[in-house]
Amino acid sequence: MTELDPNRLYWIDAIRSFACVCVLLSHAFDPVGAAQVAALEPIRYLIVAGASVLFFMISGALVFYKPKPLIPFMKRRLVKIALPMVIWTIVALLIECLCHDMEWSQLPHKLMLIPFTQQFGTFWFIYVIFGIYLLTPMIATWLERCSRAEVRLLLIVSCVAMAIPYLRIVDKEFPKALFTDTGSFYYFAGYLWICLMGYYIRRYINIERYKWWHYAILVAILLMPVVLLWLGEPAAVVKRRTNLSVVLLCACYFVILKHLRLSDRMKRVVYDFAQHSFGIYLVHNHIYNFILAPIFAQLGLHYSVAVPLAFLLCLVLSYAVVHLISKLSIGDYLVAYNS
Repeated sequence: MTELDPNRLYWIDAIRSFACVCVLLSHAFDPVGAAQVAALEPIRYLIVAGASVLFFMISGALVFYKPKPLIPFMKRRLVKIALPMVIWTIVALLIECLCHDMEWSQLPHKLMLIPFTQQFGTFWFIYVIFGIYLLTPMIATWLERCSRAEVRLLLIVSCVAMAIPYLRIVDKEFPKALFTDTGSFYYFAGYLWICLMGYYIRRYINIERYKWWHYAILVAILLMPVVLLWLGEPAAVVKRRTNLSVVLLCACYFVILKHLRLSDRMKRVVYDFAQHSFGIYLVHNHIYNFILAPIFAQLGLHYSVAVPLAFLLCLVLSYAVVHLISKLSIGDYLVAYNS
């Protein structure tokens, strides 16, 4: 039995495991044709808030915490993160050429674009996080020297910026103040500030036990998208990853899981799953697109059965594939095991 490391942050493993499950769940709607079912929108909203946004907070909590030199920092992440992503993108493109509609003549163009933008699935996250990684040594050095009040002020400004799209209820011109790169708040409403929120929660937020007003805040955050939809906000705007309602819900997930008391057995479970999580992220779209989607297209199951079934099958298959690959001598370069 694996010995527990007293210095390891097992609550980070719990958050990473939860976020990975949310990613798989959020994508389980697509291969079964349930992505546009209106009755599932509230569930999808809760799931999406715990998916990629939560991974940005985890990244901020880890990489912003201590200063680090740029070259060694980026070199490790190029090997552990970028290389596996490139390999699995190439695998997907080859499968598309062999078994699907993509022409072989398109392959060279798509291969050239891999360093710049995603060419398959949901790998957009890796491109965004690498942009943030380039700023990490500078940001982490500054954070070590600044006060809690300074960080809090920047987060308040970022929350105001994230709320700007909602002002379209009053005037549809307001979102332009955020979504154009010449707007004054443009650089305060991106994923960088979500990473900063993860750092802030790790360093400064400690709740020994939840009080009634904590639950009141959570209820208010859960009701926020309902109120916004009632006021006339489009669902696509409310569910936008960098909108205030989504980010605050994600912050609630982060705080709750940070203070969750884990037994020794559960620590081992979340540690093991977290070790597989990046590999699962890399392979799950291949399993959904190339294996499960054709099967479910033939089965014609009701979405209430198809969505959870697709999720469970993808979870089991992805975990098994990553676990087997991790046993290879080059497994660490394919699925970033133990990253």
